[in-house]
Amino acid sequence: MQTIQINNAEIEMLIASKYGNDTQSLLNDFVQFIKLSFDDGYPAISKEEARKRVTQAVEEVKCGKATLLTQEEYDKDMDEFLNSL
Repeated sequence: MQTIQINNAEIEMLIASKYGNDTQSLLNDFVQFIKLSFDDGYPAISKEEARKRVTQAVEEVKCGKATLLTQEEYDKDMDEFLNSL
């Protein structure tokens, strides 16, 4: 096991104020953060598959087959998404 040294007073103060001497909670939250950073829950796809999906989506918009949101619908969906984080 290695020690992580933080050379940022603001981050050190934030950690100290939130966790104090509770190193177990700090470790648990750090592990959860690392896991989420490496895995967003979506399966990985290749660059080629990503290009294919983007090309298909652009074609659907060009041909009028895509379902587009109004600005109000987009704003509502985005607000709900942000509140869920």
